[in-house]
Order: sequence, then structure tokens, then C-alpha cells
Amino acid sequence: MARRVNVQRRDGVALVTLEGADEGPKGAGFDQPMRWALEAALTEAFETPGLQAIVLRAGDGGWPRALDPAEEYSAAKPTLGTLCTRLAQAEVPVVAVLSGTISGGVLALTQAAGLRLALASTRFHFPESALNLLPAAGGTVRLVRRVGGAVALEALLSGRVFRAEEAMPLGLCDAVASEGTIETAAQTEALRVAALGAEGPFSRRDGALSDPGGALDALAAARTRIPPRADLSAPTRIAQVAEAALLLPLPAALEFEAVAYADLVASETAAALRHLARAQTELQGLAGVPTEGIVPVSRVALWNPSAGRVIALLRRGLAVQIGTSDPARLPPLLTEIARAQEKAAAEGLLDPARREADWARLEPVSGPDAFGPTDLMIAAPTTPEERDTLRRFLPAGAVLALSGTAPGPDELGIDRSQRLAAIWAGTPGQTADLPRLAAVLRAGGMRVIHATAPALRLEAAYFMAADRTVLAGAAPQAVDAALTRWGFAEGPFARFERLGADLAGTRLLAAGRKPGPVLATLAVLGGMAQAAEPLAALRAEAGIAPRSFSEAEIVARILAELAALGIAALESRKAFRPGDIDLMAGAELGFPAHRGGPMFQADRIGPLALRKRLRALEAEGAPPTPALLDVLIRDGQSLAERFA
Repeated sequence: MARRVNVQRRDGVALVTLEGADEGPKGAGFDQPMRWALEAALTEAFETPGLQAIVLRAGDGGWPRALDPAEEYSAAKPTLGTLCTRLAQAEVPVVAVLSGTISGGVLALTQAAGLRLALASTRFHFPESALNLLPAAGGTVRLVRRVGGAVALEALLSGRVFRAEEAMPLGLCDAVASEGTIETAAQTEALRVAALGAEGPFSRRDGALSDPGGALDALAAARTRIPPRADLSAPTRIAQVAEAALLLPLPAALEFEAVAYADLVASETAAALRHLARAQTELQGLAGVPTEGIVPVSRVALWNPSAGRVIALLRRGLAVQIGTSDPARLPPLLTEIARAQEKAAAEGLLDPARREADWARLEPVSGPDAFGPTDLMIAAPTTPEERDTLRRFLPAGAVLALSGTAPGPDELGIDRSQRLAAIWAGTPGQTADLPRLAAVLRAGGMRVIHATAPALRLEAAYFMAADRTVLAGAAPQAVDAALTRWGFAEGPFARFERLGADLAGTRLLAAGRKPGPVLATLAVLGGMAQAAEPLAALRAEAGIAPRSFSEAEIVARILAELAALGIAALESRKAFRPGDIDLMAGAELGFPAHRGGPMFQADRIGPLALRKRLRALEAEGAPPTPALLDVLIRDGQSLAERFA
């Protein structure tokens, strides 16, 4: 097995080379094995006879980067903080050669170095604050002490990816060098600084402390510009750590940072956001489908597409046929595509020759019967009759993928919500075509999961859980208020009114449900405004004694039914990853990201407590409790563990 960190000696310089991002385990970053390897390498380097300097660098792909930065800040020994302290306290100059993407734990290590030389292609990105975390292991404290809290906040809270030249004034690197000269420059500079016996001409590691009053004033001004976020505490904690970095001795500031990080990483918000980030990463693959022998799509037919999707597919080199339900829509669609291409060409984003080639691959058709040979047809028919016509004239050998209507045998289904698309096969024999459809949708800018109509099913569960809660005694307005205060973008009854009773009813039927008695009553009344007396009469007729519910109880009931829907989908293989369901809940229902999603919440509730609540709700007409909960209880597992 190859060593993850190697040490070479050259003219008094120890060259410490870490396994690059393209060489080691994908997304491992500074996991515990890498930290052990780096500690051993540093010990070996420091024992070099006549050592004058250390140069840290990474192999192919640049510095290792973790998919989850919290894994790099783990308390498992040796900690990243311990390694950073060893570098910062080295008696010889330490130069870091920066390549790839500097993110997560790499920030801490490079801030511990005396000099940082970056390739022009190096990028800097700090995802921690978006995960309700902060750069730990000294990353925040040492950056603040270099450049001040105001500048550090700009780097750490922006969410931007910085180019190397932008990173210099932010204290993230000291100089930018070319690929051919950076290694020589690093060794030369390390030896020069060693000869001078000083830190060198670049930024001091505590430069901001030369004017602490000015740095604190600038930090105070910067803190006023931090947007208030009820869902994220990390920005405020990062600002507090920045202040501590300027006021306290380094050891005390590092301890303050460690305590702040421990508080953040233990929060529900951080756990939820890390869960969603992992789910986003998993979207690179499609669960539950074969991955070998996939023949790429080169020709695609689109019925009722957007201009943006057509342009994206043309740019990927596909031959695209397009048609519309209303023939009058086709000329404006072509004009929109042409103008977008003209604009891209004028801005230098599209080569004129490429534009002509793209346009040559675009073929408008007058109707379903005019489509020529194609590999895949993606259609959004507006009526059942139009759907049947598309089926009748489907070119030989083509696969039909339907959006907005259920697929038939040998067809594929698409359920879109914002930029997330769920796809599934109408029959098992078509599963092998799903990766081809996914590739086309991704080329058009969509994220893709493998699940059967999850947006429709989640919406239906949301409606029906709310219906049962009101029938049991809550007011529709109280249900909406409880859920929006908890973080949902929209309450179920406000959603029902926005969609309109006809469309909402159609969507419920498409999900295999029909409006409950409360929704049916509201449809007749035209809304919630005058619903109190009719709903009281509805309960009396059903023999239901109304109960009062706290906001917490309302939320718990709705979450339980959403969780049951997701668990049943996993059990029946209508979904394959809990994270996929949670991503769709966010896209379709506006489920608050800092709460994770219904599957994340199911794990927080625990299978035993969730089963108890669901069995109680069965008496009110809720769907049967999924048997998978019994399995989780028996095996002592969470959903995350079972579907890891």
C-alpha cells in the first residue's frame, strides 16, 4: 500500500508530499489515517540532520479535501490542531505549496505555515459557515491574527470560491507562482529565510496584532454587516472567535475556537446541513440502477421544453428536435434560443463557429408525427390525448420519458421540482435506461435522483397529514402558522389555496390519494376565511370530539406522516436513499434546510417513538405504519446507518 505522505531530503530541505486529491480515497481529506501519516512524516522531517527548512506540498489533484470538513476536525488523535501546532512551532521555516482547492482542514495547515506559495490555478473555498461550522484547528484564529477579523470574515462567510490572486489580500496565500517555477521558488525561499533567521518578506503570522485597536474597530464594523440568520449561529460564533483571536494570547484563543467549534458541531443545524451536503454529493451517482455498459445519448427529442434546456443540450453536442403543443409557441421559442446564443457570442462565451454548429443540430418539428429518429424523447404533454399521440408516433427504438403524467410500460417517468428531477421506470425492464435519461437531464442543468414521483407523494402526505390534524381539532390557520414558524416555506392550506382546488385535487389523484374531508370542505368554501363553523359541523357529523394541539404537537404529527411516506418508499424501493427524499422535501415543500428533511428528522425522533406516533395516527385514518420501522428497532439501526 502506497504511503499517504512521503518525505524527501534535498540540500537541507525536507520535502513533505501529501497524497493528492486524485490519488487517495475520494473525499477522505485529512481523515485519521492521513493525520497519522502526516504526524509520522513530520517527525521524520524534523529528525533530518542539518535540517534548514520544510516544504509542504500535495500530489496529483492538489491538497486532499474532505467531503465533510467535520471529519477533518475530529477529536480522534492525532488531531489536526496538534499537527498545526507542530508546524507553527517549528524551529525552521515552513513553506506550503498550494495547489488544487484549499478548503476545510487545509486552511488550518496552511495558516500554520510561515509562507504560502500558490499556483495560479489554485482555488480557495470555505464551506464551514454554510454547514453551521467554523474553520477549526486554528484555521480561524490564525487567519484573523494574520489579516484581521474584518478581512477574515469576508473570506470565511462569503461562500465564494476565490482565485489565487483574490486570495492574497485575504491572507490565504502570500504569492502566486507558475507551475514550472513554484517548487524551485519554494525551496529557494525556504533556504533564504533560513539564512536570514526571520520569517521573511511576506505576511507576518500575527500582522493584525500590530494595531489591535484598529483591527477590533474594523471587526466591529464588519459584524454589523453580517445578515441576521435565525437558522445559522455560525456567523456570529465566527465573529466571536475573531474577536478572541485579537484579544487573547494564542493558546487561549485556540481554546476559545475549539469550544465554539464543539458547540456548533453538536448542534442539530450542523448535523442537518452536513446530512444534506452528503446527499448532494451522492447525486453524482444514481442509486438502484446498473452503472456498466451505458450507451450515451447523442440524439434527443423534446416536447414543450424550455429554451434554457435546449441551449444546454446543444452546448453538450447533442442533436435536438423540439416541438410544442401549441404550434404558435414554436417561433418565439426559437427566437429566444437564437437571442441567447447571440448574447453568449457577443460576450465571448460562445465561439461563432460553435454557435453555427449548435444551431445546425437544432431541428424544430410541427407535431408529434414529425419527429425523426432519436434515442430519447422527453415530453411534457398537456392532455391525455396529446400523451397518447406522442406514444403513437414515437420513433422506432426511442425511449419515451414523460413529465407530469405517469409512465406506461416500457416508459420512464420524470417528477420535477425546481432544479431537482426524480426519475423512475414504468416497468423493471426499463431501469437500464435511467442512467441515459439522467445524463441528459444533468446536461440540461438538473440534479437527478432515482425515485418514483416523490414530489407528488410528499405533497400528498403533507396535505393529508394536515387534513387529519384539522379534523382532529386544529384550525387550518394554526397548522400553517405552526409549520411556517418551524421553518417550512409554506403551510399546507396556504399551498392548497395557491394551487387551487382543481389542480391540488389532480395532483393528489396522481399521487394515489384523494382530498380528505377538510380539504374537500375548503374547496367548496373557497378558502380558510369562513371555515370555522363548517369544520365544526364536519367534526360533529363524524363524531369527533375536537382536541387542542400545541404548535409542537402539530409539527410532530406532520413530520411523522412525512417520515412514514419516505420510509414506505424506501421499503418498497420507490426510493433508494434517505438523502434523496430529504432533498426533494426541500425542493418541493420548502422543508427547512437547517432541519434536514423528514428522513433526518425520523432518525432524530428514533424508530420506536416514531412507530408509536404513527400507530396512534392510524386510528385517525393515516396509512399503515411501515414494517421497516420494526426492522430498524430490531437491528438497533437508524435510516442513515441502514442505507449508508
